[in-house]
Amino acid sequence: MKAITKKIWSHLSLSSQERSSIKDVRNSDALDVNTFTVLIKHLAHISYRNPQYSLFFRAQAKDYLTKDRRSTLYPSIYRKLPSSARYAQIRERFEILRKSEEALIREFQKQRFLGVSKLTKFREVRWALMQHYKVCKTPLLDVTHSLRVACSFALDTDADNPYVFVLGFPHINGSISYCVDEELLNVKLLSICPPRALRPYFQEGFLVGSFPSSEETRSNRLDVANRLIAKFRLNRDEFTDKNFAPLQHETLYPQKDVMEGVCKRVKSHAER
Repeated sequence: MKAITKKIWSHLSLSSQERSSIKDVRNSDALDVNTFTVLIKHLAHISYRNPQYSLFFRAQAKDYLTKDRRSTLYPSIYRKLPSSARYAQIRERFEILRKSEEALIREFQKQRFLGVSKLTKFREVRWALMQHYKVCKTPLLDVTHSLRVACSFALDTDADNPYVFVLGFPHINGSISYCVDEELLNVKLLSICPPRALRPYFQEGFLVGSFPSSEETRSNRLDVANRLIAKFRLNRDEFTDKNFAPLQHETLYPQKDVMEGVCKRVKSHAER
């Protein structure tokens, strides 16, 4: 995906009152926030000053950095690759992905789920489901449109001071949004998952990635941090206030989710 080229209003701008480049944002330290109320106030300024973007959020236990200390957000299929066997390992991961797709289609047909035709037609739908349910590594990255969900995920980690990253994408226009000019795609899980898949509805999940999206080599254009607008570090001890109570783990990952059972069988098949 293409990086945001114009300067944006970021977490750095809250103190400097000046717009920042994406390079400055990625190289900067996260802004510490003590409460959800303070975070909301910061996001109000960032959202208002960047009306050309739809804001999405990603929670992580830490800020993963490149060798030059720049934030990076690669999809799982491009992460943790040894330099000596990088290309071979990516090809192997894409082969596992392909076999998992075939198994997922068979499971959908067997279960007579709604949406078999869309699943069969669009590989991005298959990738989104498998990434969201952690079947295998894919070229897509989990994000959410809900700040409350993102903060709940952050606090669900073991980190003392987890992170919430703010990403700017073109405004969505359907269940799968392809933006050719920006070379990215955005999959709205709530619009492509059958009703028996509960997790996406509780998590308000979206999946984002580069488009075209079948590269079997790792490159800078695949780094979703190209769209990073702001990053915040949460104070776990003080973050919950009268305006925010985090969603519990059992809510984020609901029990008796039929799709979870299906994806476990697909993952078992792929591992064999």
